[in-house]
Amino acid sequence: MRKGLIQSDIELRAPVTIAVGAGFKREIASLTAMQNFLKEWPPAFRGRSHAAALRACEAARCGEIDLDKARQAFLVFARKVGIEWTGADPVSVLRENRIRRDRTRESRAQQRPAH
Repeated sequence: MRKGLIQSDIELRAPVTIAVGAGFKREIASLTAMQNFLKEWPPAFRGRSHAAALRACEAARCGEIDLDKARQAFLVFARKVGIEWTGADPVSVLRENRIRRDRTRESRAQQRPAH
């Protein structure tokens, strides 16, 4: 792919499978599908991995990086937010991630000095 040449859509060599509900999975099979998913992600739950994945998708579309690097950035995002399809019960995985996140927040709050 030539740098600076914007592609309308590019199919992934291997789709990314994510958990989208109680036992349901979704396959993301193209660059556009990755970007659309990221753009639809609730703003309140976006973070650094979301921003990095979105930037990587935009860079891949312009030919600045390889599509596989954008796919890897999307996978990092999926892992961080607990939606990567592992074959495990997604409800349990999401619940465990939420508990872990809540414990981390509580721990950080306890470590902050009182004003």
